[in-house]
Amino acid sequence: MRIAELVWSKGESLFEVHLDETGDDLTQDGCLDHPPTDDEIAGLLPSWWVCLGCGTRIDDSQADMIVDHVRGCDLVDGAGQPVRPERHPAA
Repeated sequence: MRIAELVWSKGESLFEVHLDETGDDLTQDGCLDHPPTDDEIAGLLPSWWVCLGCGTRIDDSQADMIVDHVRGCDLVDGAGQPVRPERHPAA
């Protein structure tokens, strides 16, 4: 997590919160006028659906993208469950 302070010429400050991994700006809909608290940061974090087969991460508000991924991912079955190789008992 990275917090950036934007200082304007009149001395006013605004704060942005970015994800380290992707650089996504979690405050793109509106900067904060004070340094964010831990609770405020937690409220900005998206919820993710993670493919159990390949580990792809999709914002869980994007249901259509999740369905498309499950249909197209070679590492999950149609129900979104990981495809595991069958294990044969030792002879």
